Amino acid sequence: MSLRSSFSKKALAYRAIPALVALCSFLALSALYLLGHKDTYMVILSGYGIFPFRFPFVDISGSLAVWDCTRLGIDVVVHDPCDVLGRPYNYSPLWMAFSFIPLGTGETGPVGWVLGLLFILSLALLPPARRPWELVLVVLATNSTMVVFAVERANPDILLFMMALAAGLLARGPLPARLIGYLTALLAALIKYYPITLLILSFRERISVFLANGLAMAVLIALFFAAYLPDITRGVLTIASGPYFTDLFAAKNLPFGLAEFSAGGAGDSFSITLLGIGLYGLLVLGGALICRRILINTTIRSTLSQICDCERIFLVIGSALIVGCFFAGQSIGYRGVFLLFILPGLLAVPHVAADFALRRLCRAAAVVLVLLMWEECFRIGLETVFAHEEIPLFADNLRILVFWLARELAWWWFVSVMVAFLLVFLAESETARTFLDLSKRYLPARRAR
Repeated sequence: MSLRSSFSKKALAYRAIPALVALCSFLALSALYLLGHKDTYMVILSGYGIFPFRFPFVDISGSLAVWDCTRLGIDVVVHDPCDVLGRPYNYSPLWMAFSFIPLGTGETGPVGWVLGLLFILSLALLPPARRPWELVLVVLATNSTMVVFAVERANPDILLFMMALAAGLLARGPLPARLIGYLTALLAALIKYYPITLLILSFRERISVFLANGLAMAVLIALFFAAYLPDITRGVLTIASGPYFTDLFAAKNLPFGLAEFSAGGAGDSFSITLLGIGLYGLLVLGGALICRRILINTTIRSTLSQICDCERIFLVIGSALIVGCFFAGQSIGYRGVFLLFILPGLLAVPHVAADFALRRLCRAAAVVLVLLMWEECFRIGLETVFAHEEIPLFADNLRILVFWLARELAWWWFVSVMVAFLLVFLAESETARTFLDLSKRYLPARRAR
């Protein structure tokens, strides 16, 4: 057996194993539920730190309910009576345009199950790990609380994950394939807004393609707003925000949570908000300093171009999605499935990095990523353990605060690292380099005049 053949078989195995483990778990849980062992099903999910609804796939049920009510001529933006939870539909009204598809809440089970199956199978298309300990991290990530939560709810984010995956794969092809990838990214954005960050990939194009593609995207977005602006406005106003101390991840959790905690319920809302804004500014400054240190003290700029194109593209895709969601608002834990795009790139960088600092940084970021994907399991597990122990109220509150602080600081540090990778990608992109060359060519000429 040749060395190349051995490596290819190893890569194939490392690519398939995480998806295979996730598939076995998915099929086992499906069998437990269908065979009537619902108590065991609930206990297992509770062990993950998940509190399941009374039936699986409740989130896709809500999306299918939108189609049911739309076919009946009911306005679902403020209230959806077809939904089991009566949730308003606060995402893109474009989803309603697909109500001609003959599916509704009656098909929640089959639709949710097939969607979960396709998502799990799609994980085999991600770049593989290269070493056994890296494979362990990937398996842990693909079977984490965030991923299980997304699949159990059949949240539309797993559909958007597959669309982002398709955009990333197409980005490696010839120009027609790449343009289809940008259209796929735009469609994902028109369904749930935040995937607009996927269009960062277009910076890889030469400037003429970048400008033409950007103009086409802008026209399509303008047409979308012209057709749906009233519904978009009403829907956005109903997007709810939650507490700062649960499974929601966001940039505002730490500063405004600290402001709320320091007030102890005694301060007025204006002073709490003012303190939160001040803390937010300090955290942004701290994140900027972390980025600056990474860019100056490591070989990140030369290293990013050395990893496999597929690993680099998905690292950028995942970073853009997570950073965008982190700063845009609060995201429920299942949106962390996009962290799966980042992990292969983080694991690949140490194989080519020339300096120890960058290798250590990426390995630490990979471990933090996996811990964040499991953090709700740890939080709920600690609460369960301490609920059966007789400990002083002060000690219990201190435990909650310390865990929360560690989690939020980990998010800010991790996002700062991802911003550094995005800045390097943009700085080294074809479009940015062309703009820089043009500015060097024409700006000095104007000054000379």
